[in-house]
Amino acid sequence: MLKQFSIILSIYFLGELFHKALELPVPGNILGMLILFFGLLTGVIKLEMIDRISDFLLDNLAFFFLPAGVSLITCFALLEGKWTAILWVSIISTVIILGVTGLTVEFVKKTLQRKLIDTAFLGKETGKGEINKKEIQVHERIQAHERAQAHERAQVRERNTEKVS
Repeated sequence: MLKQFSIILSIYFLGELFHKALELPVPGNILGMLILFFGLLTGVIKLEMIDRISDFLLDNLAFFFLPAGVSLITCFALLEGKWTAILWVSIISTVIILGVTGLTVEFVKKTLQRKLIDTAFLGKETGKGEINKKEIQVHERIQAHERAQAHERAQVRERNTEKVS
């Protein structure tokens, strides 16, 4: 687990190094997350290399929010009179995040579903998401016929079981 933690920590420090060296307006920890993402995406970093430490960090995520919470408590004087603004910003940002997340999930599901249909039903990837509707209808009829046959077999088994009982 120490090796996994050192991988995560070195990626974080690499992001901080890029931030300082290139004077980018993006924080170093965000650059580190991007490095980790692209490392996982390209296969340079295998998921098995960081899975246990990632699970540990995610399981204890609430612990890492304690310093921010304590800082808010010590700054009550600064926040006085601004609670409605903070509340509205929190509500609006939550709604935006929910909407964008939902739209992204729908887009990814449709894209993956179209790709699966192309590869599974047509036996090839068209690359453009074009689907031959006639072939899909034939496939759906075949599936319906197979379901009907399975249902008939189940009914026969039930009747045979009742006869034996």
